[in-house]
Amino acid sequence: MGANWSSPGETNNHDDQRQETSDRLTITGLGSEWPELLVGTKDLQEYAESIYPADSPWLQKLLTVNAQTGIQTRAVLECWNDPMWRGPVPPTIEQVHEAFDKYAPPLTAGAARRALNESGIAASAITHMVSVTATNCKCPGYDHLVAKELGISGDAERSLISGSGCAGGLAALRVANSMACAASLRGRPARILVVACELSSINLRAELEAAHKSGKLRIGAALFSDGAAAVVLCNDLALTEKTPRLFTIADWCQNVAAETYDEVSVTTVSQGFLVYLSRTLPKHAAAAVHRPLQRLFGGKDLPSPTECDWALHAGGAAIIQGVAKSVGIPDHQLRATSAVYSKRGNTASVTVLAVLDKLRTMGPGTNDVVMCSFGPGLTVEMARLKRHC
Repeated sequence: MGANWSSPGETNNHDDQRQETSDRLTITGLGSEWPELLVGTKDLQEYAESIYPADSPWLQKLLTVNAQTGIQTRAVLECWNDPMWRGPVPPTIEQVHEAFDKYAPPLTAGAARRALNESGIAASAITHMVSVTATNCKCPGYDHLVAKELGISGDAERSLISGSGCAGGLAALRVANSMACAASLRGRPARILVVACELSSINLRAELEAAHKSGKLRIGAALFSDGAAAVVLCNDLALTEKTPRLFTIADWCQNVAAETYDEVSVTTVSQGFLVYLSRTLPKHAAAAVHRPLQRLFGGKDLPSPTECDWALHAGGAAIIQGVAKSVGIPDHQLRATSAVYSKRGNTASVTVLAVLDKLRTMGPGTNDVVMCSFGPGLTVEMARLKRHC
């Protein structure tokens, strides 16, 4: 089955075999990149207590949550130990942006080079580039810096996605699919680079300062990490006999759940970005997956989602467990999500792409793979993939 866009309540029939083949989009390269510094639960305690009173009720609650997340290590930038991020006055939003411009391009370029090298495609041959982040909002965006570092042509079509939060990685793949379909209809090859980068550690002081001033728990400080991921995708017109075939994107969709607008948000303050996650988010996320699953698996001759491997967004232990219970997903089919969550935590838009990258290294799996992530709205992004690797 070729990739297709299905509106709610509609089905698409591909009677034209030419369109069937030209709509197909193949993942030909994947890459993930993490900072070298890994921190655990004790490191967050040391960090926070070096700045704020250890007996603060909000901090004690945060450290309790931190010990219960199930995250063993998180990857963070070297600025974790920078005195500027540990001083009595938090960095300004201007300094946060400067740090993003310094660290994001090389980290993202590292992930992109891995994906490009695997695909056998030169950066100069990329025709489209889709970038996403939830931890930066400057214009021009960081995609310009990454493209320059990689040597991507100025003629390549570029799109930078904002406002998608943790759903951004899959939102970028959805946009890439639409770009590829458009290129195929015009009879043109599409070699698309998708990149995601999140630098949560440069916003850690903003989270802690907001909790200190309000006296309220902010669990984001215990969940989020730094990293980058990249995917190279090709339409049929860009494939050669030597091009690797890792996964084919069979179908995809997006759904915004009703009455969930306030469940997740990211706001900007004078010290950086603040993430809000409601207590009821896991319950809503578990319920919200059923609508897109019906759209992607409602046809004939398709497997049950419980028979597929999952690249589920590692948003938190409660979200992972809630979705697994709601759908009936065996633990083994969430092995990549569990592995990434345990060793890297939640890296927002990067996570679901990193989980897919991890999954293909974990031995034989099911022919069909479900990718799923959640973002502000509450927005659910989902895709069904066919495995080749």
